[in-house]
Amino acid sequence: MSSEPRTSLTLRLPMTRLGYIAESIGVDRHQFHGHFKVSGRPTGYPAVYGGGEDLRARMLVEPNAYVEPVSRAAAAVYERYASRVLLPDRIWWDTARAIALYSREPVLANMFYAVRLRVRGPARDYAEKALVLWLNTTWGLLTVLFSREETRGRWTSLKISQWRLLPVLDVAKLGVHVLKRLAGVFDALSTAKLARVPRQFDPERPDPSRLSIDLGFLEAVSPGAARRAEPALLRLYERVHSAFNAWMRGG
Repeated sequence: MSSEPRTSLTLRLPMTRLGYIAESIGVDRHQFHGHFKVSGRPTGYPAVYGGGEDLRARMLVEPNAYVEPVSRAAAAVYERYASRVLLPDRIWWDTARAIALYSREPVLANMFYAVRLRVRGPARDYAEKALVLWLNTTWGLLTVLFSREETRGRWTSLKISQWRLLPVLDVAKLGVHVLKRLAGVFDALSTAKLARVPRQFDPERPDPSRLSIDLGFLEAVSPGAARRAEPALLRLYERVHSAFNAWMRGG
């Protein structure tokens, strides 16, 4: 038995279901294509189109297309649902990298749900970044994984109703100073490239971006926690790594 001292750290964070803090979640890919088509010219409707691995490599995403209305309701739909927070409708865990994305400007997407939060005022921008950061921590990722509906092999389907029920960090109950620190961590790491999820948790060689996101989150919610938490975090990585390896082998 190892004589290495074990550290213990307990943090209590407010949690809620996403539906309680989301003003809206939408639209799905069928609605997207029912109201819009990709345009070959700039329009007033920037979008994130597609869901390739490169698009999901980082937490920050840029609009990569413009769309134009094909229905009478399209303009109203865009006005109601466009947002900076983007959540995937499907995840292929073999190649997944970032789970949630943050767009520099409000958009709609055909492979992601745009989420608007109920938080108002200057704290809204902080809260959006804090939520995306949370969903990309190990704890947020595992929550999504546990809530999955497998469609084929390691494909995961996440409908709007499932996202509404997902337990998430209650950013509406965090003080503005904590939200600002979390947003600062997001800003510092938003363009950091993540390895594929199954490779992020190698306890001997953890993905630097994975470790920075988790330690940065802990430090933001409880200054001084990161140094104390790192040994336990690496033990968690070992378990997650083993579980992913077993899953990939069909275990």
